[in-house]
Amino acid sequence: MKNSLLRTQQTFGYQWRRYPDDLFEEEEKDFLNDTQIPPELWAGKTVLDAGCGMGRYARVAVRWGARVVGVDLSSSVERARTLVPEACFLQTSLEQLPFPPETFDIVYSLGVLHHTQDPKVSFMSIARRVKRGGILSVWVYGTAGTYKNFITNPLKDDRLALRKIAPLWWLVVKTREIFSDTLRKVTVKFPPRGLWVLCVALAGVGKLPFIKYLTFSVHPSWRVRTQQNFDWLSPPHQSHHAKEEILRWFVEADFQEISMAKHGMIPKVVVKGRKVK
Repeated sequence: MKNSLLRTQQTFGYQWRRYPDDLFEEEEKDFLNDTQIPPELWAGKTVLDAGCGMGRYARVAVRWGARVVGVDLSSSVERARTLVPEACFLQTSLEQLPFPPETFDIVYSLGVLHHTQDPKVSFMSIARRVKRGGILSVWVYGTAGTYKNFITNPLKDDRLALRKIAPLWWLVVKTREIFSDTLRKVTVKFPPRGLWVLCVALAGVGKLPFIKYLTFSVHPSWRVRTQQNFDWLSPPHQSHHAKEEILRWFVEADFQEISMAKHGMIPKVVVKGRKVK
């Protein structure tokens, strides 16, 4: 456990020190899609960014009028303090948050829980910090899971044609997961600098037609593709979840008005809920 904790701190600190900070418009759009909370609802709210990285989403929330506290396990909080001086940032784990229950109006955790040692424990920890009547929004890596669950995933309109080839599509996602898990058994042992060099090469492949889907990012920017490949291959913990599992967590933590965002070909579980008053 101690070694994996140290590895998590090292790799995320390494990557967030290198992430570009000039993508605000893109990050604003992603933030809206992944929190499912419109800009007008942030003003004056006390907010927890659970797993803030270098503060790219905290910056959006602050510009929308929120009072933000960001936490992260890694030293990336040092860069976040420079990028978003209006917010407060603490270096700590999600399991050991230094806040009493029901502190925040809004808590969000985007792309973080699946990198913790026990995602459900981390989820329940941040859920306890939401005020009664407050909002919790999370997104985690999806999974192929069972075919029965997979075919009911909420898809974006332009992906509905995938329903016609659902068995093949499910098999492709399943195979991709197995390949990824196998590859990560090796890459999580690489020193961060060496793995970064490999990810730079993968970023080049990410521009090639069709072959690019064998990598873990097809983002238009070379710098972001490098970072996203590193994000996928470096952390010691990476879990994948079915929507049914995450929805159960929300119910167990006393959340209602639960909604899910639609996604594309690769499952992505994005859930928002309001805590029962």
